[in-house]
Amino acid sequence: MMRAMLFGLLLVLASSIPAEEKLGPAVELPNIPDIPIPEGVDFEGFFQKDQPVKIVFGIADPGRQMMESLTNAAYSIMYLKPRGIPYQMQVVIYARGTRAANQFSEEHAGYIPLMEALHRQGVEFRVCNNSLGALGIGMDDLHPFMKVVPAGILQLAKMQMQGYAYISNPDGS
Repeated sequence: MMRAMLFGLLLVLASSIPAEEKLGPAVELPNIPDIPIPEGVDFEGFFQKDQPVKIVFGIADPGRQMMESLTNAAYSIMYLKPRGIPYQMQVVIYARGTRAANQFSEEHAGYIPLMEALHRQGVEFRVCNNSLGALGIGMDDLHPFMKVVPAGILQLAKMQMQGYAYISNPDGS
């Protein structure tokens, strides 16, 4: 009887110890180094497998803001996907940022591998029609995985109204 009680107590104690998190395969993205997460650094179970993380990035600058936004999208995926947490991400490119959406731009060609890899991971790319017109960029000049929306600002508003968290990194000016 005493043994059974002791065994029962051990089972209760063992079940209260958090099991080590089982992760799926790591996500590798071009030019994004893996940064290990120290033990004890977490989101305290906030993100769940039954509730997608919804993020929209607004990018108006083809320089630092573009790189920081793409990097932030990459690290978000690198955290969420191995844990089985679903996500929905969209990158909305408008204003001068539209120059980086031009697949023939040599100046911004360095973004192509990461943008394509993010697209393969499910990130959607939307480009502002108003900015295309203002900058003289044709729809045929865009990367094939990008879709045009009438206005980038209104696309950002739409996504926020659908529950997406809006992220706008500084543009470096």
